[in-house]
Amino acid sequence: MDFEKQYEEALRELEAKISLICSGDMACDHPIRQGDNYGESCQVCGERLAGYGYWGSHRDCLHQYASMGDDSEYEFCMYCEDVRRKEP
Repeated sequence: MDFEKQYEEALRELEAKISLICSGDMACDHPIRQGDNYGESCQVCGERLAGYGYWGSHRDCLHQYASMGDDSEYEFCMYCEDVRRKEP
């Protein structure tokens, strides 16, 4: 199978999967994600995956914490900059 045929087949499979997801017959595994400084969203189903979502379209943050360093007992949200103690 040459590259063009493989590409066309992959597009058909993706279109069929997107159709099933949009109809509610299949759970979305978020195959197409888009992110920016505000967060990340699935471009198929629209679900927010991190932060405020793509383009910051929500008021509440889905926190994604990162360590402030190996010797620090605190971590911060990469999107809203909330600080909390590291969970044990």
